Amino acid sequence: MPEVATQTSPEQEQAPGRGKIIAASVIGNLFEWYDFTVYGFFAPVIAVLFFGPSHDGGNLLKAFAVFAVGYFARPLGAVIFGSIGDRLGRKKALLFSLGVMAMPTLGLVFIPTWESVGILSPILLILFRVIQGISIGGEFTGATAYLSEHSEQGKRGFHGAMTVSSAMLGILLGSLVFTVMEWIFEPAVLLAWGWRLAFAGGLMILVCAAWLRWQMPVSPHFEKAKAAGTLSKQPVRECLRTQRRSLFRAILLISFPAMLCYAMTVYFSEFLYTQGHLPKPLAGLIVTVSIGISAVLPLVIGAASDRYGRRPFIRVAFLIGTAWAIPLFLLAGMGVPAYAWLAALVGSILLGTMQGVYPATLTEMFPTSTRYTGTSIAYNVSFAVLGGTFPLVAAWLVQMTGNSLAPGLYLGIGGLISIILIWRIPETGLSPLRSD
Repeated sequence: MPEVATQTSPEQEQAPGRGKIIAASVIGNLFEWYDFTVYGFFAPVIAVLFFGPSHDGGNLLKAFAVFAVGYFARPLGAVIFGSIGDRLGRKKALLFSLGVMAMPTLGLVFIPTWESVGILSPILLILFRVIQGISIGGEFTGATAYLSEHSEQGKRGFHGAMTVSSAMLGILLGSLVFTVMEWIFEPAVLLAWGWRLAFAGGLMILVCAAWLRWQMPVSPHFEKAKAAGTLSKQPVRECLRTQRRSLFRAILLISFPAMLCYAMTVYFSEFLYTQGHLPKPLAGLIVTVSIGISAVLPLVIGAASDRYGRRPFIRVAFLIGTAWAIPLFLLAGMGVPAYAWLAALVGSILLGTMQGVYPATLTEMFPTSTRYTGTSIAYNVSFAVLGGTFPLVAAWLVQMTGNSLAPGLYLGIGGLISIILIWRIPETGLSPLRSD
């Protein structure tokens, strides 16, 4: 009888404040992803301002390299915040990650350019990106674990999808800000100071996020494990020793959508402009609409996966996504707006389907004692190695081969490997959340 009360009380106790729980989880996600991604959209401007004179396109590669540096710092953030979240609580880890993110956000508003301080400028830029990467390394998965642990059976997929939708809304907001600024500012104004406004906008979201996070309740699953004495004292070590199979599957689950996410967001606008020769405002609009679809569709897919399971959606989306990888870039590079729209819309539907399923699936792979750590390591290793580096690798492949389809081939190979290795992934969506 006491066990039954323990299982049902979190839903009963938290139901009146569920809206606040959701808002506190997703707004931090929105802030961090807006701030982290807006750099990618302004990479061409940053290339001019922070890397000195260049006439061979090398500065854009440098700017994308610095973008990737932030992702390489994310696994460190996963270890730091995962350990905090599993030892001290989800709330403390999420508050800390938000506070750390505020520092580079403010720094990027006032950072001096190459013209002012020379080599110190890119050094500061790299430092801020590393701090951003560390911070976001514990944000998305922490919010996903927190929401899943507040969800009753049959709604984890829907609630988990809210985290990825908020992340995509952050990316959408960054894309929208970039597109609007491209329309209203002259290039000289945007280059001189306009780009700083994009980073300053993130500070307003930060204030709201901090207020909501401070009032958020603790995780019922964490408190139950704490009362039972089953928390891990060394969650990173325990995860690597006892959860290796789950960790490997989780990394594979995230790898392909990580590549597709940054193919469709940060890189796609530049590809439409440089390879498809579409006007920048149109390229930005196509990407913005596509991101909007990827922000809404996960909620539908997440809810459907609560009823039909996670695995059918994973298999179908990965199969079609792999087949679409080369046509995506083939159509986008033809210079025909209708083909570019088709490529982007199909790509965004596939991405939205993947993103509607994997947040809940990740949290269901790990027990309470290592859930924050395991999901954080898997998610951030995937995005560091394959997601955040995609714009850099794609730009390098096009430059080295002269073939605009090279990024599509790279994306397709990643999808094929993922399909082969996760095809038999266990179905977790129709069972209770693990607590062992």
